[in-house]
Amino acid sequence: MKKLFLALLALPLLASITACSSDDSQPNVNINITYGNAKVVDNQVYVVKPDTFRIDRVDVTAVNPDKKATNGPVSYFLNAVPLGTNPVAPFGMYLTTADMEVGSYIVQMTMPIYEEGCELSTAFTQVKLNVVADSTDIPTAAVPSITQQVDYSFK
Repeated sequence: MKKLFLALLALPLLASITACSSDDSQPNVNINITYGNAKVVDNQVYVVKPDTFRIDRVDVTAVNPDKKATNGPVSYFLNAVPLGTNPVAPFGMYLTTADMEVGSYIVQMTMPIYEEGCELSTAFTQVKLNVVADSTDIPTAAVPSITQQVDYSFK
């Protein structure tokens, strides 16, 4: 009798789990990253050793102009090693390169995404960071920028 009673109590909980919304309400956003002491060339970020690599700002904009979107705290990783989380807008991060070897690294970021009319989601993005010995090692094939936009859609 107890088992039947417990099963009846769990029934509303199971119904609420199966009544989740469809995939149509997934966010579709652009992640905008603004750097300091770094240049963006061909979607790669370059910083001269021993300068401090700075991400000054991480923000999100909705692809659909009728909607509004934002992000929450950003957690940072360097080659999958946690660096920390910044819970305060504009969610930046500083990384000293003095002790780093010249070479390529992957900076990963994860953050909650809030878009009007969509489900709460978590975005994960990464950028390639190149630590170079001299500013002449930065490619000049394209016009350097200090901003980068990453298109992000949830599938």
